[in-house]
Amino acid sequence: IRLLSVRPRDTADVLTSALAVIADAVAIFAGFIAAIWLRFFSGLIPLFHDRLPPRLWFMYGWGAAIATLLFLFIYGALGLYVRPQVGAFANRVPRLIRGTGLGILLSTVLAFAVGSEPPFSRLTIALAFFTVLVLVLAERALLYRAEILLARHSRRLNRVLILGTDEVAAHLRRGL
Repeated sequence: IRLLSVRPRDTADVLTSALAVIADAVAIFAGFIAAIWLRFFSGLIPLFHDRLPPRLWFMYGWGAAIATLLFLFIYGALGLYVRPQVGAFANRVPRLIRGTGLGILLSTVLAFAVGSEPPFSRLTIALAFFTVLVLVLAERALLYRAEILLARHSRRLNRVLILGTDEVAAHLRRGL
């Protein structure tokens, strides 16, 4: 006799984890782009040179893409994609801050190990900590609320397929 269980909750857990990875990637990349804009184009921070570095968007875009992959690996290692989520959202904030700080630290080490010409701006990387953290916290809060709503409105019915025709199968059918 075989007992197969198809649980919609498992499918929802996989989908919400995948959505969290995609949303984090977008938020992290957007955070780096926002830091670049704040540093070079907003006018809030004066430029030390009269002109912008050549191929600025190319250099920083590739750096942001690589840093995004690094951040996703760090967030995964910290268990931020484990589902189902248990507890309050506030319990995840320290791990998100720790993951973002570690991601910025490793991104900085990687950026200066590459030795690009011109070098990456330290101020841009420092700004990226705050922009990435704000965007990731905002999207994670939205995803957390969406997952709570999904859990509240999900079916409580589990479908079970019992394969077999003997007395054990009949007993399982009566029991379930």
